Amino acid sequence: MSTTTAPVRVNYLVSRYLDFWLLGGASVFTYLAMSAAGGFRNWYGVSNQFSNVAVTMATLALFVNYPHFLASYRLAYGRGQEFVVRHWFNLLLVPAMLLSFLTCAYCLAVDEKSLDASQQMLGIGINFMFFTVGWHYTKQAFGCMMVYAAYDRYPLDRIQRESLRFSLLSVWWYSFAQASQSAGGTFWSLKYANWQLPYWVYQASAGVFFVLLSWVAYRVLYRNWRAGHRPGVTMMIPYVAMLLWFAPCFRQPDFFYYVVPFFHSLQYLAFVYRVERARPSIRESAQRATALVLGLLLTGWLAFEVVPGNLDMSMNATTTFGFSFCLVAFNLFINVHHYFIDNVLWRVRDDAQVRQALFSDPV
Repeated sequence: MSTTTAPVRVNYLVSRYLDFWLLGGASVFTYLAMSAAGGFRNWYGVSNQFSNVAVTMATLALFVNYPHFLASYRLAYGRGQEFVVRHWFNLLLVPAMLLSFLTCAYCLAVDEKSLDASQQMLGIGINFMFFTVGWHYTKQAFGCMMVYAAYDRYPLDRIQRESLRFSLLSVWWYSFAQASQSAGGTFWSLKYANWQLPYWVYQASAGVFFVLLSWVAYRVLYRNWRAGHRPGVTMMIPYVAMLLWFAPCFRQPDFFYYVVPFFHSLQYLAFVYRVERARPSIRESAQRATALVLGLLLTGWLAFEVVPGNLDMSMNATTTFGFSFCLVAFNLFINVHHYFIDNVLWRVRDDAQVRQALFSDPV
């Protein structure tokens, strides 16, 4: 008789309690607090705290936002050559294309006659980054919901899954269409023009958003409720959070511009924790676990601030180009590539290693 035992099935990432807060609960409560406090911005004790938000979140980025980007590189390229070659488009071609694009922009920038062309190129890159970020957030929120639906054994048929997917996608379309109504913006002192979509596109995207929101309420929630199934709060909190993060009709400006990336990164790190805990070398060695955390903190700080910032200072970029070229370039590369990395990293149905890490107890 075989003595091999099947892996114990788990139904949480960090813990049942903490998952609620990490996957969106903390962000919802922060949103509600900031929305309520917004009516008292003329009070001292409130106005000064709103003034501190940008600086506070910039500091917290060192510990949450930056590591979440670098963790995706470790998880993808740490899978070995076979994984990288199998996903060659996202892991080899995309970074090569981004490097070529940014190199071309730099070559144009160093020639004063073609500086405008360089700025226009980078402006296109910035628009593409802001376009794809909604796709990335949407996929992550949907993945959180599907994992917790599996944890809670909440039944979802194909139509219900696709309803959730397209409802979340509509938040992305709605948000991007609204943002495109403005003429442009500034990114690390670089002024760029927005992709100005027609106003009717924004109106249509808002209509689609509300239609799909209503459809989810009926097809996913009400129909299952009638059949005796209740969704867990942790399964639904990423959906609620995504609405509050991105949908223009619910927007609290300070929360949207400064706080949302922090909570998105926190949500991501819950999955990183689960996958890393499945590695015996990390799970069984406090020293290795500590080295991993410190390594992600250090490399994130170097990649986003120290290296590009000091390169800009050495070339006097703000005077030479009129903007911080390296800070723009590094942010563009890491952000856009991260979105493409994650598109192949978390395919639970197709990837046995990820599936085992998320659903089997490694202890």
